[in-house]
Amino acid sequence: MLLMRALMVILNKDNAEKLRECLKSLVNQSAKLCDDFEVLVLDGASGDNSSRVAESFSKLYPCVKFKVQERLGGTGYARREVCDLALREGYDVVLWGDSENVYSRDYVEKILKALEDCEVAGGVPIVRGGFFAHAFAWYHAIHIIFNIYHKHIPGNNKAEKTKIYEICRYPESKRADDYGFSLLLMKKRIKLRQKIVDARVFVSVPETMREVFKWQKARVKGCAEALRLVKFKPYDLLAWSLFLPLLVFSLLAVPFSPIFAVIPLTLVTFSVWVFFKSLRFIEKPRKLFFFAPLIGLAIHSLFSILGLYYYLKD
Repeated sequence: MLLMRALMVILNKDNAEKLRECLKSLVNQSAKLCDDFEVLVLDGASGDNSSRVAESFSKLYPCVKFKVQERLGGTGYARREVCDLALREGYDVVLWGDSENVYSRDYVEKILKALEDCEVAGGVPIVRGGFFAHAFAWYHAIHIIFNIYHKHIPGNNKAEKTKIYEICRYPESKRADDYGFSLLLMKKRIKLRQKIVDARVFVSVPETMREVFKWQKARVKGCAEALRLVKFKPYDLLAWSLFLPLLVFSLLAVPFSPIFAVIPLTLVTFSVWVFFKSLRFIEKPRKLFFFAPLIGLAIHSLFSILGLYYYLKD
């Protein structure tokens, strides 16, 4: 690896037990903690014992630090704070993470190695869980499945050279700040060398419909805010919003004209294709859930419609 001063940033709020597992995986990296990289747990004013969990690691590893973010209320504020901190304190690389994540032993080593010949590197997400893991695995791996990682890598699973922040920093949206950052780079016509390496990170998704809806609502609110902040048109939200109306309309229209059957057949076929493309990104894939992405795509579409409303409302 190049001699780079690297900071692993773990965003956290009210997630003490998963934070513990996350930090355990970082302590056990093949890259040496405190020599090859440092850790900052940037906290959104947790009401649980997250600070005590982080401090228990700090006692053994002084380079593991816990800090409550200066401006509360969103991950965009946290990322902007880190951009400033990284430049001010002379870090060469920021690895972005989340307390929901558990990292494979060689994750940091492989990511830092990749940055020898690129500006941004991302790992491979492995989604843990049951039905909803199958329904939304494609969401975590969409940049790989659809080969768009040269433009966007999710913010909870990537590393960046900090020199980027001298010309472009994360928008201060409450959520979806990584999405806004990618759009901002495109708008400024800044082309970065971005690559994916086989560095696995285990991620989780909500496990109940109520939690899924809460997550999706926060997602689209963040997307709408990020789009407004970077002054970008909501093309992405618009495209995703078409899936559910097309499916419902065509199913209702089939009794009147069989030709409309082409639409639901196409959408269902697409969802099955997404399922098989997603299998390698699921920790324990079950082919019984082959229809799960159809549900996930429909939910994603429904909340994308809501996202358009949020975008237009303000």
